[in-house]
Amino acid sequence: MPNVSRFYLRAGLIGDLGPMGSSLWNPDALAADILAALPLQLEQAAEWAANWQQRPWTEILALRRCKKLLGPAQYIRDYLSTTPTARELDQWLALREQLP
Repeated sequence: MPNVSRFYLRAGLIGDLGPMGSSLWNPDALAADILAALPLQLEQAAEWAANWQQRPWTEILALRRCKKLLGPAQYIRDYLSTTPTARELDQWLALREQLP
């Protein structure tokens, strides 16, 4: 299970100092790492989010995990290249506010 605080640290460094050559400082690499860490597919998360109050607690926890993991992505969004990763992240960020 990835450490969310490490994602926040990387996002903070990128935001404060700007992107650099290392993958740790690369916003596109961080976006890919965040997406890889999400426990659900976008379609499944959207379906579960629509009626999350009636879901089993294990599914609610998975949705919460997605929301927490997406937090750092908001800080790096403006630094991302135009890539399929950025487009997928945008879809997740649009869903984030609907997550519990």
